[in-house]
Amino acid sequence: MSPETVFQLANGAAPVAWLFMILAPRSRVVRSAILNGACVAVLAALYLLVVVAHFNMEGADFTSLAGVTALLSDPWAMTAGWIHYLAFDLLAGIIITKKGLGLGMHRVLLLPCQLATFMLGPVGIMLFVAVAISRGARWSDLALGTP
Repeated sequence: MSPETVFQLANGAAPVAWLFMILAPRSRVVRSAILNGACVAVLAALYLLVVVAHFNMEGADFTSLAGVTALLSDPWAMTAGWIHYLAFDLLAGIIITKKGLGLGMHRVLLLPCQLATFMLGPVGIMLFVAVAISRGARWSDLALGTP
């Protein structure tokens, strides 16, 4: 498989998971296939396979922008990096969705947070925190161990 094919597979699967999570977050299928982290686990496994099979750490330098740029100039490294983003953004979206529903937030309020997380990762997290707090949630309500 080429890095382009792996990229297309991951890049096609993540938006489908997001779409189902946004449209039907309470459905049994979404709860069992997405909100439980199964899709994130699949992306994580794909990431691991790409890293183990194709990632060349020789000369890797994570201490400078130039070093990271050089590392990511390899198509397999960039594919791994993109899968990494997809997995973590989906995980953040799952947390936002579950936490928002648990706090009684209407799906309409969650939608901008979910979309921002899908497109801009940390911006969506920040938006979710702002919306939740503006609706009376305390910082402690947003902890992962609470509903």
